[in-house]
Amino acid sequence: MLGNVSEPRPRHLDPRGPGTRLGPGTRRAGSSPRRAGPLGALLAGTVTVGLLAGCGGGSGAATDPAESLRPTARPATANVDDVAGAKASPECAAAVKTLRMFALGSLNDAAKSGKAYMEKAHPGLTVELTADATGYPQLVQQISADRAAGRPADVAVAGFDLLPTFADKLGAQPLSPRLLRASYDQRFLPLGEYGGRLVAVPQQVSTLALVYNADVLAKAGVDPKTLGTTTGVLAAAERIRNSGQQIQPIDLPTGGFAQWYLTTLASSKNTPAMKADGQPDLTSPAVREAAAFLAKVGTYGTQSSDPTTQGLLRFGIRQETAISAVTLPSLAAGLRYVHDQGAQGFKVGVAPFPTLPGGTQHPVAGGNGLSVLSTDRCQREMATELVVALLAPDVIAAGTEAFSFLPVDTEARRQLAPFYREFPELTQFDALIPDLVQAPTWGGERGGEVHDALNDEVVAIMTGADPGTTLTAAQRKIATLVK
Repeated sequence: MLGNVSEPRPRHLDPRGPGTRLGPGTRRAGSSPRRAGPLGALLAGTVTVGLLAGCGGGSGAATDPAESLRPTARPATANVDDVAGAKASPECAAAVKTLRMFALGSLNDAAKSGKAYMEKAHPGLTVELTADATGYPQLVQQISADRAAGRPADVAVAGFDLLPTFADKLGAQPLSPRLLRASYDQRFLPLGEYGGRLVAVPQQVSTLALVYNADVLAKAGVDPKTLGTTTGVLAAAERIRNSGQQIQPIDLPTGGFAQWYLTTLASSKNTPAMKADGQPDLTSPAVREAAAFLAKVGTYGTQSSDPTTQGLLRFGIRQETAISAVTLPSLAAGLRYVHDQGAQGFKVGVAPFPTLPGGTQHPVAGGNGLSVLSTDRCQREMATELVVALLAPDVIAAGTEAFSFLPVDTEARRQLAPFYREFPELTQFDALIPDLVQAPTWGGERGGEVHDALNDEVVAIMTGADPGTTLTAAQRKIATLVK
């Protein structure tokens, strides 16, 4: 059962926490943002950092001091539709006695639901779960070490920007979309493709977002609708700085996110940071324009190093920053605590991450997919059944209620209608689904190092390094890594 956690609740955020529902007058963010109390405005400060950084814009190692406080998903039912090939053959079901799955801690609840289903459907089968990694590099290390010790993995959660590693080094097997339910939203499938093959079925998909203190913006004369472009964001920052409110205008937390800001902004001008041949493209006009924006953001004050334990603390609890960046999965857990605190609180608004001037929304997707690593035929059949079970609508819906990822199943979305009535701020991101862009899939022997290397270069730009010089150096460094 998903979320069947035996340890005491006090160390965890209750997914139905206090003050979760507003009155009938609630409107979408931007028209009448919610009011958050000093605790409520934390906006998921207790959501696992591994989820935000590891499943967010890339696969960098994620510090995870808040893991013990992360929301747990409600119990959910995993199952498999009677689709040809989705269920293992009787021969293989009888032959396989052990399946091994590797996931991040943030996916432990979903993994447990799949384990429960498989062990009930196949008496005598044991599903071994390893779900303590705090980031995808650590996950890859665990899988590689166990393989070397003669304990190969059957199923793994693959970060979108590490698909080359999972395909080329860990042997992720190609999967057929025909195995999936008719309700699976196939618009997400390109996010899990590498080398023309589907090597990870997208399960958790996220985007960047902005949160803002609407009271501060109102006092500075800023219309939240102007936050749609980088020009509008900078104009808002200037107004806030000159409004005498003694608050840092903008904070874009850099830990694991800085490279995601750069690639998302460049993508808004249809300019990927990675060329079709897998080489970096970090000196294009769009990338330079994105870097110039991030450099300017850095002049408004010290940017938080961590999106959760520092960035959202500064924004929501200390009220030290007016605008901040988060990822979509961090929103529901925080908005559950959003309620009217009168003069003690402030109004919180939510908006998509901006585009470059003249650009359009083509956000780089964060998140992960489910991969089958088994090469033995029967192990592969059973692993595939586990993957399909983990994509059951009720499992997807339960995960979305906890982490507010974009649901990858249309039946799950139907089940989530009450959830979206409670959190209408999230529905604006539905329009972005058709325009989601795959994260750069850096190949080569050291491709897994690119995320952190590029993030470091963007952080340097945001802390005063010359954008042009830094991008040129980053181009050379990353070209070497992906050889």
